Amino acid sequence: MTKTRRVIAALAIFIGVTMLYYASNPRLPDAYKHHVYVADAWLHGRLDVQGYPGHYHDWIRVDGKVHSPFAPTPAILLVPFVWWWGTAVNMNFFSMAVAGFNAMLCWILLMRADVGSRRAALGTLIFAFCTVNWFSAIIGTTWFLAHLCTELFLLLALIEVFGKGRAWLVGAAFGFAMLARANVVTAAPGVFFLLVHRHAVRQSFFRFFDGRAIWRGVLFTLGIAVPIGIELWLNYTRFGNPFDTGYGKAAEIYMSGKKYGWYDWHYISQHVHIAIFKGWEYVEDFPFLKPSPEGLSILLTSPVLLYAFAAPRRDPIVRLLWLATALTAAALVPYFYQGWVQFGYRYLLDALPYVIVLTAMGMRDRGLLPLLFLAESSALLNALGVYWGKKLGW
Repeated sequence: MTKTRRVIAALAIFIGVTMLYYASNPRLPDAYKHHVYVADAWLHGRLDVQGYPGHYHDWIRVDGKVHSPFAPTPAILLVPFVWWWGTAVNMNFFSMAVAGFNAMLCWILLMRADVGSRRAALGTLIFAFCTVNWFSAIIGTTWFLAHLCTELFLLLALIEVFGKGRAWLVGAAFGFAMLARANVVTAAPGVFFLLVHRHAVRQSFFRFFDGRAIWRGVLFTLGIAVPIGIELWLNYTRFGNPFDTGYGKAAEIYMSGKKYGWYDWHYISQHVHIAIFKGWEYVEDFPFLKPSPEGLSILLTSPVLLYAFAAPRRDPIVRLLWLATALTAAALVPYFYQGWVQFGYRYLLDALPYVIVLTAMGMRDRGLLPLLFLAESSALLNALGVYWGKKLGW
């Protein structure tokens, strides 16, 4: 495929997926857009937020001023749009556009990962419409946009890993993913080792610790330092402590009545139950199946992702992608909160850039009919989630 055709294909994916998302929820309810008010505050030379609707929750109050505890990447991306449209900018449509852009990045990543053009195309469709990306895009509230922005920068990091491998760019992209959802930091070793492996000059185990790897580690760390510096400055300027994000104060309401702290092994069972075992609820009226606001098993929203387990485990790339996935999960399952008014298990999105590559690699020589059956089933299940999300006002 020529460069011109690649550009045209990428733009077609971005526009096409975004428009299909829009067609799924053209009312654009635009509820809960905290990030817009943060961007507006910055544009007016403030760090505290003003002028937001009275029903918004999750703000924090410090020294009589209202602040956002949410990580800053979504607000950073929104700045030019808020500058042009003000707080009237529709963050719901912005979320659809980000998710459509992510689909385009997914296709670029899969092409660079050499899975083949057909599997790259199918993998992109799976990413966009067979996972909770679809629901997250059409709902587009504060919490879902954070996941979509995390995906965006993780995809950019992996595209560079499978491309030229400039360590400082990988680190910077990964750093901005952290500034959308800090928990993804645990996957940093997996991403770094994948970067080293892809561009190593020798194949022995010591490739991860030789001089080239150490130098890449320095550049990777310097890349991460740029977005982290933004976070530390924001924290210090607002709260007088560079390590105080404000999220702890906001989470106090959710911790009310809980026996354990933020992170505890007792919470693992609730995450496993939601992510793997939580089923649909039966209702007497059409469409008869209804999701719980607690969430729903990944196996019952995206069964096609089971192909990730078919990826060749002897391939070091597969092992390192699984390492990044496992490290991401390690930061999620001990957490006190598993999400609410969500379709599926939205925390999957924090690891989906790794999982989609594994899924595309696992499709090879596995038979077309089973693959199409699971893909179509996943798409229908996620369409049902979109239906309920709109109907229930999630």
